Amino acid sequence: MIYGDRRTYPRADVRWPVSAVTPEGTIHGETKNLSMLGAFICCPEPLRLNEIVALTINIPDTEHSLTVRAQVVWINGGAGEDEVRSNGVGVRFIWHCGVVTNEN
Repeated sequence: MIYGDRRTYPRADVRWPVSAVTPEGTIHGETKNLSMLGAFICCPEPLRLNEIVALTINIPDTEHSLTVRAQVVWINGGAGEDEVRSNGVGVRFIWHCGVVTNEN
């Protein structure tokens, strides 16, 4: 389902596996929705507000993944800058690395 609101680009309601590479290691989660400029991601491990991560979004039923750099721009629950939450985060894509084909 694609829905619109006050955002510039519509968001697609998609549940795709995602990995975030942080200085502390790799965190695995799932997108809840996705647009050209960002995504809402749920993950069991915390991400910090304003943290910049390398995301790999695996596109189901294909041999492709999308790699982007992204900044955490909001966290569920109204956490402050120094607080950490373990559920949903909004990320803004800041650099497109490319589409990777996982073919041998």
